[in-house]
Amino acid sequence: MSNQEYYDPGKRYRQANKSLAFLAIIFIIALCVVFFKIIFYPGGGSDSNSDLVENANYHNLMIQFDDDKTFSSALNYPEKDTPSYKWAAAATSIYSFMGNGNEKWIGGQLLNSSQIPDCKEFLDKAYKISDRKSAKEVVDRMIKYGHRARYRQFLDDNKTLEMAISLIEKDKGKDLTYEDGLTITVDYFKENGISTESFLRVKGSALAYLRFGDSGIDGYDYLRLIRVSYMCYKCGYLSQREYMQLINNLNDELRREYKSFRQIHECYYYGEMFRLGDVSDASSSTLSDIEKGIARIEKRGYYDEVEPMFFENDPHTDKYYQMTRIENVDKLSETELSDDLEDYTFEINGIVYKLPVTYRQMENGGFVCDSSGDTIIPAGEEFYFEGYYLGNEYSGLDFGVYNNLDHDAKLSDLQITLVNGNIFRWNKYQDYPYKIAKGIEVDKYFINEVERKFGQLSIPEDHVEDVGGGKMYYYEYRFDSGFYRFMVQESGRLAGIRMCRYHDESE
Repeated sequence: MSNQEYYDPGKRYRQANKSLAFLAIIFIIALCVVFFKIIFYPGGGSDSNSDLVENANYHNLMIQFDDDKTFSSALNYPEKDTPSYKWAAAATSIYSFMGNGNEKWIGGQLLNSSQIPDCKEFLDKAYKISDRKSAKEVVDRMIKYGHRARYRQFLDDNKTLEMAISLIEKDKGKDLTYEDGLTITVDYFKENGISTESFLRVKGSALAYLRFGDSGIDGYDYLRLIRVSYMCYKCGYLSQREYMQLINNLNDELRREYKSFRQIHECYYYGEMFRLGDVSDASSSTLSDIEKGIARIEKRGYYDEVEPMFFENDPHTDKYYQMTRIENVDKLSETELSDDLEDYTFEINGIVYKLPVTYRQMENGGFVCDSSGDTIIPAGEEFYFEGYYLGNEYSGLDFGVYNNLDHDAKLSDLQITLVNGNIFRWNKYQDYPYKIAKGIEVDKYFINEVERKFGQLSIPEDHVEDVGGGKMYYYEYRFDSGFYRFMVQESGRLAGIRMCRYHDESE
């Protein structure tokens, strides 16, 4: 099992034979220190890439890091429900089928809190990533160089590889398949007079070139980058916006360079050969895991399940994945959720607001509104619009304004005095709870709990309504300063909360 490329919490790192490993290292260093660094320490010092040419497309993959701290770390969306995450999970499913993972998660791992210590240990041992600084450095280096830069260099200056490519193409034909590659052994090289030094590196490079040309092992680096960025996010080294932006970029490149998830996994196989270099028990075990993983995928019919989405375009705009820039995080965070209803506070994903709020505040807090801030509201008229948290259509709030001025005004210049949220909009994304005073939350609380916290509710005239074959019940609190209306299912569970604070002419 390779420490560097395999992560499974159920399988601890195998300890190498220290005496043999030491002798081997001394021998290799004596031969060529620089070569050792380049091949075996892809996450090592800056000198290891000094003689490599940068990847031509690395600008397409680079991301903007959030070091200016203008992105709110509190704003997170359930990325596992997005098309980009699902695509990346399918691409990295080879890790799941190599071990005991779940193909629905990137790299086959959910990585809950109990697994983070192991994950941090893996990143440190395999990639020398131990904090945010090292995570950024390694990600940038893998994008600019990685094994694919070394692969191209190997194609340019290795005579043994040239011989192997010529032999395999002549023997197996131009329609060489993945299965054909499995039949190429050390004995095959010997029988045809080809040196078996660095056999795996030569074989992997030859097969990768004949199958995919200059893109031969790009997919290998891309899958590793997807998994590493996901782990770095889970370990707190990268923000959600950063790792999702990188995944989007990598997904696009994989779609551009390959034609199927199976091809990507085949490319990963060749990339591991290139990295491992020589035949050994450890390298044979790692390659066997990949072969068995691909076989399991095919046997289960998983490729048939996911291949239809390979060329699907993500229907969402960039705003769906972009963490919203916050201009007044500190100011917003100073507000605390009140215990008093007449303070008219509400909370969305950790940020607390107090009515009245402005259009700009809701935008800064992460809402994409369906009406422009330049919308003109005539004097004396009400206007209602909807805002979608992080652009997600399932996480909407209704907002209401009243233009009590003596002239027409822009929506962005008026105060929002009414907010309404309900279970029918929030049911799919429970990570964004809509809460009011004392933490009362839609779908989590029952109306009797509301009364216990705040006292007896009044019953309005329109108390009952037929909704979708069932009934919805309404209860209220009325104050001189405003009102709350609670929408309640027949079970008594809260289905929605509307809150309104009347205009205060002194404000």
